[in-house]
Amino acid sequence: MKTRRAFLAACVLSAIGLLQPAAQAADKPPIKIGLIVPLSGFQAAYGEMYRTTFAMVVEDINKAGGINGSQIELLVDDDQGKAEQAVTLFRRHVSEGVFAELGPIAGTTWEQVAPLANSMNTPALNWTALKPGITKKPYALRIHPADDLMIPEGVAEFRKKFPNVKKVVIAGDLKEASGASGIEQFRKAAPANGFEIVEVVGFDTRTTDFSPVAIKIRGLAPDAVFLSAFAPNVLSLVKEMEAQGFGKPILGNALIWAGAFPQAVGPAGRNVHSIGFNTNESAPEIKGHDEFAARYVKFAMEKTKQAQPINVANTTLARDALMLLTGILRERKIDGTTNVQKAREAVKDGLASVKSWDGFNKISILESGDGYITSHLLEVDVQNKMWKYSLPVAQRLKK
Repeated sequence: MKTRRAFLAACVLSAIGLLQPAAQAADKPPIKIGLIVPLSGFQAAYGEMYRTTFAMVVEDINKAGGINGSQIELLVDDDQGKAEQAVTLFRRHVSEGVFAELGPIAGTTWEQVAPLANSMNTPALNWTALKPGITKKPYALRIHPADDLMIPEGVAEFRKKFPNVKKVVIAGDLKEASGASGIEQFRKAAPANGFEIVEVVGFDTRTTDFSPVAIKIRGLAPDAVFLSAFAPNVLSLVKEMEAQGFGKPILGNALIWAGAFPQAVGPAGRNVHSIGFNTNESAPEIKGHDEFAARYVKFAMEKTKQAQPINVANTTLARDALMLLTGILRERKIDGTTNVQKAREAVKDGLASVKSWDGFNKISILESGDGYITSHLLEVDVQNKMWKYSLPVAQRLKK
């Protein structure tokens, strides 16, 4: 693993000083916030897009004077998508005096850090993980809806889009927490929406040759395939299925919504769908959305090596997570001089008091400590290498 010093020396964002305050607030020490994301390994594309989001938003906040006169200092570390590494980094950030932690992002890593946040009395905020039932109150809060909320809504809209589909094969990563949980939620949502499940075909994260998986799926002759796995695996499988002549609709869960999937899938994406609640498309009904999306794309193009065209996806929710956290800090008069444990308690209490949040996303906070946002069916716009909403507004689910 790269040390933080070695990593920061190498990364573009650190080199150009994006995480350094534009001007030091008079006399006050900074507010430390931890950020754990995968910046190497197969999940690196996800980590880079969120690090970019937080860099941009922290820069904005610091230029505007910070929080109660203190600048934000973001402690960024790479967990490589590994649970044991995420736990080590969380412990390190606690020892370094963070007031709160952002991340880690995956179900496998969040599942380990959420209970640790409670045992170490340090608030952690997640905006991405999909596995249901792994958030642990009161110190851990996840504002992203879990798969047990997203998949039923996505499958319901898929049924509207493809009324003639009868038989489906469910396939996915049985070894990774989010992949396995998605498979289980597809098992429940498919029959609830009138689909017959022909078979469940499993693989694991380390699979590199997907030809046997594709052959098996084709041999089952489904009308559609539901997939739950991280983007690199789904990308390989989808391309293999295209090479074998499979042209039926494919629905992946939100694991392929963020990151570089729509840019990399190419013509094989013409039948691919996902589930989410934001795209690069204009949303003038959401105040500030279009300006944020345009700024994020410009920022990422100029200062990172993300795949282009830039996929905005749920960067809007990452922004909401930081605005929620800094709003609590501001309201409770916390600055860099505040006792660390007192600050952590105040953030915990602030998070516990949130019942809804109306940012770029309308979030309802459930008793579980998870967020709910209405999700929709997306499809790959192959020509523009982007996600777009699959159904017109009038046909989408409304909550």
